[in-house]
Amino acid sequence: MSMAQKFLSIKNFEKYQHFKKAMPPWIKLYRSMYGDRDFMMLSISSRYLYIGLIMLASEGCNRVANDPPWIAQRLAISPSDIDLKPLYKSGLLIASESSVRRYTEETESETEESRVDSADAPPAKVISISRASVFPDGFQFNERAEEMAKGYGLNVHKEFAAFRDHHIAKGSTFKDWDAAFRTWLRNAVKFAAKGGR
Repeated sequence: MSMAQKFLSIKNFEKYQHFKKAMPPWIKLYRSMYGDRDFMMLSISSRYLYIGLIMLASEGCNRVANDPPWIAQRLAISPSDIDLKPLYKSGLLIASESSVRRYTEETESETEESRVDSADAPPAKVISISRASVFPDGFQFNERAEEMAKGYGLNVHKEFAAFRDHHIAKGSTFKDWDAAFRTWLRNAVKFAAKGGR
């Protein structure tokens, strides 16, 4: 990529992002997106690409490498389906021009940012050091946990309610609540086999 833009960014990205760190467990999408004329004027494949780019942007603090083969691989689509022009024309996608933001670990009270000339910048590495936290507000199980529960023959909603109540009551802290819930599901099977719960 000689003089091409090295990174892409999502316009108004902060409205899709609840978390202030890279690699969040989820992003926000609003029904109002389907009332947005610019979005609805896109082809179906461009809409899918845009939603996929929002997800990728959440992994890198609104920085997506301008590398269509990599984007295609991450979104599990053909490289020939990566056409960014309609997203630029609609104003939904922004190219990083002479500067890029490099993000470092974000503390609870402040964000540390520095601007670096993109021509001199090495590839950015997003450092995500997670700290154990109490049960997060709004935390919900993901599809992976739902499929796991289904495979074990468990009622995912019942197990999640028990998991949530147990850990809120105890004040438990975990670095990864998704992993903690999957462990809970595995243990639920073990306890049921032993005549527990």
